[in-house]
Amino acid sequence: MKKPALRWLSEIHTFAACKKVLLTLAVLFMCLPKVNASELNVMVNESVMVEELSRSELRQIFTGQRQYWENGTKITVFVLQDSDELHRQFCRDILQMFPYQLSRLWDQITYSGQGITPIRVTSYQALVDALENTVGSIGYVERTEIVKLRRVEVDLE
Repeated sequence: MKKPALRWLSEIHTFAACKKVLLTLAVLFMCLPKVNASELNVMVNESVMVEELSRSELRQIFTGQRQYWENGTKITVFVLQDSDELHRQFCRDILQMFPYQLSRLWDQITYSGQGITPIRVTSYQALVDALENTVGSIGYVERTEIVKLRRVEVDLE
């Protein structure tokens, strides 16, 4: 059995070691790339003549409830994989739902025959390319300087 003074010193040493580990993890977490909500941009193909959408309208589009633009063009929705941080942030900040909730809604409309799910792409560049080359498409990106896309203002109220 350790003497009280030695036990006290070993507890302090253990606490200090845990503190260092937690501090290191906090620093690493802060260094992970994160997209600000202000950097998220809803973008449409240049063929789409929409300048603003409300959160409600975006939810209708991304959940498959709205499938055509006002001019009758079919809406093609492109998204990243559920595990992608940009997709998770778009779901949380813009749609105010979790990615798994969105996936469940897509499964319901697909299996009930009421629609098709958005097209999931595997990379950010594939998302940009798909949006640029598909008439009537909508998606989200980090940058707005993409020439063949039109930024849509989102009314989050």
